[in-house]
Amino acid sequence: MNNHKNKRSMTTAVLLAVMIMLAAMMPVAVHAGSNIPVTVEITVTYIVDGNVETAGGDRFVLEADDPCAPMPEGTSEGKKTITIRDEGSYGFGDMHFGGPGVFWYTITREVTDKKGVVKDDSIYRAKVIALNDGHGYVLVYKTGSDEKQELVYMDRVAPATGDNSTVCYFCMAVAAAAALMAFAAAGRISKRRAARNETEKTAQ
Repeated sequence: MNNHKNKRSMTTAVLLAVMIMLAAMMPVAVHAGSNIPVTVEITVTYIVDGNVETAGGDRFVLEADDPCAPMPEGTSEGKKTITIRDEGSYGFGDMHFGGPGVFWYTITREVTDKKGVVKDDSIYRAKVIALNDGHGYVLVYKTGSDEKQELVYMDRVAPATGDNSTVCYFCMAVAAAAALMAFAAAGRISKRRAARNETEKTAQ
């Protein structure tokens, strides 16, 4: 009786060992998280308070903190530069991210002096967040501030002064003098008519 129990226990142990061995040899499917490529673009908005033709014409530069970070097509020596002449929104170009991560970029302006124009020389920091679900976000901060804001440059053009205003004042003075002369002439004509009417009445 004991021998029969022992044989049954040994058989069970052998079967269990065989099952463990087979399970160990079977391939195990591993499901890794899928990373969907992310594409984002950093955009600059340019605004002019005053005569647009007087302002503009400057270059704006995008540079990554990490030399290995994705950059737009046309990047040279780690920098992507665009020239803005008119008001509007301008992009540096698409940036493609193969996987999730956080990347920092700096946006600067190569300011050129222009008479009568107060130029915005702000420095911006752009934080790009790429997620593994294909979504990407761009958060913009002005240097020295931790508040999110728009990436906007605004120039102010002073009103025209000088010779043009002098000519304008001269024209106004001439017009005023002409008006006074016209009023004086009209007054003299009125007086003459009144005197003539009085003479006619006396004669009658």
